[in-house]
Amino acid sequence: MRKVVRDAIAAVHDAGGSNVRVSEGGKHTRIHFTGPDGKRSLVLLHRGSVVSRWFPTQVRSQIRRKLSK
Repeated sequence: MRKVVRDAIAAVHDAGGSNVRVSEGGKHTRIHFTGPDGKRSLVLLHRGSVVSRWFPTQVRSQIRRKLSK
């Protein structure tokens, strides 16, 4: 999960986002960030035991969608 979070933070920075903050709960990890236009967003990652090899790609896609809105 740490590698997925590191990849997600890198994806936010690559897309022009900033002010990244990660908070971990019992079942979810939240990644808060600010987009290039100043809009604050959040990505919620489930901390399940099964993480497919496509999971990091899905997270990056979700971040790109949130930053493009």
